[in-house]
Amino acid sequence: MERDVEQGAETARLVEQEIGLYRAPDAEAYLREVGDRLVATVNDSRWRFRFQIVDLSEPNAFAIPGGGIYVSRGLLTLLNREDELAGVLAHEIAHVTQRHSAKQQRKGILPGLLSLPGNVVGSVVGENLGALINAPLDVVGGAWLSRYSRGQESESDRIGTRTAAQAGYDPAALGGFLARIERDVASQTGEQRRFSIFDSHPMTEARLKDISRLAAALTPASKPPVAPDPSSLFAKLEGLWWGENPEAGVFRKNQFLQPAIGFTLSFPEGWKNQNTPQYVISFHPKQEAVLLLGVAETTADPETAGRKFIEQMRAKARVEPASTRQAAVGEFPAFVVTYLDRSGRAPAYLHFAWVTMAGKTFQVVGLAPEKHQEALRNAALSLRPITDAERNSITGTCLRIATARKDERLEELGARTGNVWSPAYTALVNGLTVDAGLQAGQSVKIAREERWSKR
Repeated sequence: MERDVEQGAETARLVEQEIGLYRAPDAEAYLREVGDRLVATVNDSRWRFRFQIVDLSEPNAFAIPGGGIYVSRGLLTLLNREDELAGVLAHEIAHVTQRHSAKQQRKGILPGLLSLPGNVVGSVVGENLGALINAPLDVVGGAWLSRYSRGQESESDRIGTRTAAQAGYDPAALGGFLARIERDVASQTGEQRRFSIFDSHPMTEARLKDISRLAAALTPASKPPVAPDPSSLFAKLEGLWWGENPEAGVFRKNQFLQPAIGFTLSFPEGWKNQNTPQYVISFHPKQEAVLLLGVAETTADPETAGRKFIEQMRAKARVEPASTRQAAVGEFPAFVVTYLDRSGRAPAYLHFAWVTMAGKTFQVVGLAPEKHQEALRNAALSLRPITDAERNSITGTCLRIATARKDERLEELGARTGNVWSPAYTALVNGLTVDAGLQAGQSVKIAREERWSKR
């Protein structure tokens, strides 16, 4: 079990670096309260259960070895009953107690260019940077999650439904909630669709029937829920960002704007971009080059930071820079260190730059052969503070709770409250029919476009 705990600690670090935790005090406290109630029923002291929200718009939930359980903000927005959340958490708790969780190996994407980054960047710049460079762009933030077998899913369904019932929850709620998530995932197509709970938890019609059969044989304990009705549940979820989280920064074509930290950068046109809590990453379409930008951990001036880095490279990797130079990014001082990697089919340059701007030191890392040098240079030189006008122009879609009028339809409620969801999607999220007449005072989840402000 010690190995599970150690593996879990490493995976938890990856979750924070690649996906990021989402801060919403009311929702976090609620998640922990429901989770702890289930854990008390399980009564298994081998594990250190922790329940946290991850900054994912997709509906997802996953467990890691040792007891870490994560639920996405996207999944929370779909909840209509506490029993649904309890069903998901009980299922994930079973994955932990049955030791189903394990990490997958990553696949490299820049063959011939990774000798220096793999050995040097990963150990000197940051333990996870080498892994980010090696991770395929479309699975950064999920590459290490296991896909459970049908047997493991069946076992977790069986144990989880029993746990939910023993804690006082309707064990059949999980099946209905999975069906709603499936409809939500089906409604998100193209670039909106990344990865959801079904990428790691296989979903079949037979599985839903099995959950229903298992639940029918169970009688829930008589215990009142934490949130007894939809209104009290929705109150704990109100204010969650739905879709893109502007707090983490937004892309406008090839321009990235980070309102919370206060910078903007324009990446090369046509490159594929990814935003993680640690770095903003841009890949050449043919995976021939990569550019990363993040806030450096050091508070030293650029040259001091660069010289210290050179010493670390010398001591840990026994490599010397091809060049070092003082520079400027616009009006801001910078220091650039370049290493040359000749181990691949063509020489590749690895650039490290530190820039002090608006009281912070930023680190830029670029890896490319000669033909992409100009693109990297132009992107790095575009780094600058965000303007007030740019910051004020950033908006996001926020979950809000509306109060219905007697016999009001969802279309009418949406028009009255500024709901950006269609009546059909509002019905899906609330577990309603699109033409249903609402009751006076009924709480309904909607979404509004709101300007970003620091919370």
